[in-house]
Amino acid sequence: MMTHRTLLTVWFVACFSLLRAEQVCVFTTTSDGKKQLEYTVSQSSRAKLSRHLMLTPSEGYQEMDGFGYAITYSACYNLMQMAPADRKAFLTRTYSRTEGYGVSYARISIGCSDFSSTEYSLCDKEGLENFRLHTDETKYVIPVLKEILAINPDLKIMAAPWTCPKWMKVKSLTNRVGYDSWTSGSLNPNHYDTYAEYFVLFVKAFAKEGIPIYAVTPQNEPLNRGNCASLYMPWEEEAAFVNKLAPAFAHAGIKTKIYCFDHNYNYDNIADQQDYPIKFFNALDPDMDGRDLVVGSAWHDYGGSVTELDDINSQAPDKEVIFTETSIGTWNDGRNLSARLLADMQNLVYNTVMRRSKAVMVWNFMLDLNRGPNLDGGCQTCYGAVDIDQNDYHTLSYNSHYYVMAHASLAAHPGARRIGASLSGGASDVAYVAFQNPDGSYGAVISNSGSTSIMMSMSATSNAVARFTLPAKSIVTVVLGGKEDEALLLGSTSIKPTKCLGCYKGTVDLKQLDDLSQNFIDNPADWHIAPDFFWYDDADASLTVLPVDGRYEVEIDKAARTLLAAPVADDLTDDGQGNIYVCGPAGSVGRVFYYPGAETLPENAFAMAEVKDGIYEYTFAIGEQLNDEAIDFAFYLKDDLSAKFSSKTTAPHCLVYDSKQGSTYFGLGKGLSGHADGHIYKRVSNVRLKEGSLWTAVVDVRNGLKDASVYIRKAHEIPTGLVPSFRNADGKEKGGMPVGVCYDLQGRRVANDKSKGIYIIRDNDSTRKIARR
Repeated sequence: MMTHRTLLTVWFVACFSLLRAEQVCVFTTTSDGKKQLEYTVSQSSRAKLSRHLMLTPSEGYQEMDGFGYAITYSACYNLMQMAPADRKAFLTRTYSRTEGYGVSYARISIGCSDFSSTEYSLCDKEGLENFRLHTDETKYVIPVLKEILAINPDLKIMAAPWTCPKWMKVKSLTNRVGYDSWTSGSLNPNHYDTYAEYFVLFVKAFAKEGIPIYAVTPQNEPLNRGNCASLYMPWEEEAAFVNKLAPAFAHAGIKTKIYCFDHNYNYDNIADQQDYPIKFFNALDPDMDGRDLVVGSAWHDYGGSVTELDDINSQAPDKEVIFTETSIGTWNDGRNLSARLLADMQNLVYNTVMRRSKAVMVWNFMLDLNRGPNLDGGCQTCYGAVDIDQNDYHTLSYNSHYYVMAHASLAAHPGARRIGASLSGGASDVAYVAFQNPDGSYGAVISNSGSTSIMMSMSATSNAVARFTLPAKSIVTVVLGGKEDEALLLGSTSIKPTKCLGCYKGTVDLKQLDDLSQNFIDNPADWHIAPDFFWYDDADASLTVLPVDGRYEVEIDKAARTLLAAPVADDLTDDGQGNIYVCGPAGSVGRVFYYPGAETLPENAFAMAEVKDGIYEYTFAIGEQLNDEAIDFAFYLKDDLSAKFSSKTTAPHCLVYDSKQGSTYFGLGKGLSGHADGHIYKRVSNVRLKEGSLWTAVVDVRNGLKDASVYIRKAHEIPTGLVPSFRNADGKEKGGMPVGVCYDLQGRRVANDKSKGIYIIRDNDSTRKIARR
């Protein structure tokens, strides 16, 4: 029997579920580039605004597979030239569902494309016993896909050939003579079975590498005879081939989907190829094994109108449609974000998804500034979704396609369903599309083509209302509900999210030698933890504070896997109080200098850690934070880099020290022989430091700026103070400030040390000891 108390409890729980606040995540990109996927998180309210987007989950449409980029050889070549830490951070930011934008689809070629290293198939010598993957796959495409899959195991991958092996080609079906060319030609019907088995071998070869192929098309752009690698395959021939391909997949136990066509809305203006997909579907063998694998059609937009999808959907309402390729380039001002951002969102997302497209992909993920590498005869004028500077393989320029795919991926997770939505309050410049995600959250991509900012709200079935700003000429993704972000804790301090997804920043009071608990470092081997600020303890996953007591700003980037810190203090004063910064030309998170030729910028500077009064340290790894072939960095007194230590403003005896090589490796520039005054440089070109070895730069200002000294030592060494002389930048011994020989802490030879400070020692049994001297 239900009592009054029971009824009251049920009523209270029901009301609480309706009234509780839900998380609201907002991502904003503006056409002027001032906001680039800027991230804010807040809690929902109950008050709607006059301009309100009402979502209607009961009005459901197609289930989404995802959004993504083409992972060509060229894209992978450029990615593989990046420093591994940079590449991992970039891919994590792009593909991770929890620490990035959740991009979930990729398109690759079967054999070569016009963005390969050369023209090839996977079986250039006649006979399938000669089938083998090319180095484009084994050295570039497969390693990159494995990295992405490690970040996002749910990534869907579709594949398409640009050409079959040349030995399978004939000039035409009416003239069945051999056709020894990568360009054009037709597939010899005598090889339909063989070519179907070629596809089977391809899918199995990638599966063996741990890479599942979700879908294929029989031919990229089957009506294009002119690409540098191409094969003419009109609907009659494609249907005849798929009558062999689908059974071959079924008999091999392959569940890979098959989409037909993969070409333009206007069928390249070929009269008898109009309605290509419909004619293709009608020509399929209704009784063949694997018929259920043939699911729909794929589309490009290099010709015709997207309204062609309306015609196809009306004739084949039970078939899927996906959008698989478009490009930006010199012809459409592809690097001009103000010209492309809103237009590309309209064309790629609103126009296709609102016409039942389950997936949207753009062409090259990444090209260099010269629009390559690519092949003669391929596109020489295309840009990537991201362009990378080939002079440093670090500097990235994000184009409209990157932002459009990222915004759509944030709104619609794989398995999301497009739902209805309606806007009240009159805003003709606003366009939108909405989704309900499998986790119960709601996502919408909303754009404002007008010249004024708009305050908006959005809600679905509950009383939870998301309120947000839609800037002029911008795209905004709003996600309402779903799993709330876990707070990051450092000791008892909660570190808050910043404007970058997966990034957190907070101010923490730290005390030297304190052990702090934390909840964000999952695999410490993958993280760059500022080694002068924190020591990670494997035993309890705590962080030991290394610098002197004070207030510090802590930055955590879960995508880049970095934990950085900087003192909250003023610039360095004449008496040696304040902060010291280290910087070189160019840089990224955790880097002093790695990329030659780039500009020294304040945002690339990092505060040194004051490990004891007047002693500042910065530890770097060769090959990660310091390029052994281009050493060039300095120490700065101000965070805007307007003043630095130099041979003229500090003590004349400024030591750059290596205990094993004396002063032969590092030097301190004096503005001569191309070495900037005050910059550390490499003295001997034929001496190489071990990749990954750790070195610490030390600045001693205990006696003020005028008596400062600078030296570099191995990270596991400490100066003993026993030697009353030192070598200056010219390698000559000078009397004066004792710096001394160094001992390796791994050998625990610290008994004679007379310097006060903090030293971390590991015994042979790996038990950590921290000693204060």
